[in-house]
Amino acid sequence: MKNIYILIILFCLSFCNTAKCQEVHQFQTFTDDWNPFTYEGSYIGDFFTNLNGGLRKGGGFLGMGNIRIALDTKKAGWWKGGILYINGAATHGKSPSELVGDFQVVSNIDAGDHMFIQEFWYKQTIGKFDVIVGLQDMNAEFLISEGGGKFMNSSFGVPSVISDNVPAPLFPLTTLGIEEKWNINENFVWQNALFDGNPTGFDKNKYNLDWQIKREDGLLAISELQMIKPIAGLPTTWLLGAYYHTKLKQVDDSTGTLNTIFKNNRGLYTIIDQNVWRSADSSRRFNYFLQVAYSPLKNNTHNYYLGAGVTYTGIFKKRENDVLGLAFANAGFHNFVHKHEIAIELNYSYELNENIHIQPILQYLISPSGTDVKLDNALVGFVRCSILF
Repeated sequence: MKNIYILIILFCLSFCNTAKCQEVHQFQTFTDDWNPFTYEGSYIGDFFTNLNGGLRKGGGFLGMGNIRIALDTKKAGWWKGGILYINGAATHGKSPSELVGDFQVVSNIDAGDHMFIQEFWYKQTIGKFDVIVGLQDMNAEFLISEGGGKFMNSSFGVPSVISDNVPAPLFPLTTLGIEEKWNINENFVWQNALFDGNPTGFDKNKYNLDWQIKREDGLLAISELQMIKPIAGLPTTWLLGAYYHTKLKQVDDSTGTLNTIFKNNRGLYTIIDQNVWRSADSSRRFNYFLQVAYSPLKNNTHNYYLGAGVTYTGIFKKRENDVLGLAFANAGFHNFVHKHEIAIELNYSYELNENIHIQPILQYLISPSGTDVKLDNALVGFVRCSILF
């Protein structure tokens, strides 16, 4: 009951200040023309309570802090076009999924208690081409939805068909890879990447610095074409991608034998972000996004995903940076105890000041599918606090 009171108080406080700040996904940067280093930092905290359904009622808190440092080789007096980047992360707190029993993961910062290097790579730009080598988060360059990024459920970041069916380099565990991006022109970008096929778990890789590349892990390849082109004069982004994982083998702890989990796993996806209306001064905007992903039944019980949502920016006068959003994510199963899990999310992004952003959120989970038993539909409340520095 105490957690419910905390949630209500924070929800109310989020409407008591009218100062403005940047979008939550943007971070303040401390740099200048002569300093080769760029510094960014953030902390995100989720207060949550499972109000009804799922595994059991209850609440708690989880958080994530990040420190990011980039070195510009040109400003350092070396050569032009180079960036060395490191992103350190620390996660802690209770998982809301332990209460909800969800499959798609209701909070996209849910990762357990760890301190680790999330990204550590070097990028070189040569003309229209970028090449990135090192420890990478696939979602930093691929499968990006501006609309989906305004929601908390993990599926709005990377469709669950991908994150569940193949061991991809995604938060919190990333892996080594090489990416090539061709900036064809102002409307088209084509990017491709090849990653180690299985990130090493925290039990053997405490800080994500002990990278173990094994033949049985296979390789993961992904290719994505981006089209960034106005439709009827309004901004539109369309992504079309495909991924392919060669194989995955794992040792059975009880028998010590090496078993094949899958071979030749693959899938397709498309993502659309579109602004469909904006006021004459652009202070109010209405946008939608659509995510579709599919993977063949041969290797995957969870074989399709459909997500969509709408956002309205500037719904109140003098609050033109606030965003109201409604979205759903549908994870579809084949020959399983569950037919689907649908997550419906309603949120409001409210800016307190230049450094603090508050986001009250409600998620309704239809048929939570993270366990082998059927669970009652769950209603989960959140207040997400983001601090930028």
